Amino acid sequence: MSQDKASLLDIVQAGQLILQFAHGLDREQLEADLRTQSAILYQIAIMGEATKRLSREFREQHPQAPWDDMAGM
Repeated sequence: MSQDKASLLDIVQAGQLILQFAHGLDREQLEADLRTQSAILYQIAIMGEATKRLSREFREQHPQAPWDDMAGM
């Protein structure tokens, strides 16, 4: 698997986990649940790191995505 494909897979999987962790929680519940907050923030960090591994060529081919913002997460 290419590095770009592996990185994209990491981004998608992290996003799916975030959705699972947050499912059924309203804002107040999430604010009170430090464990879930931590799990979500960890997945966001994974997304940021995976974005940094994407090749410059791939990012240039898909300029509509906010790559710099994602890498800064």
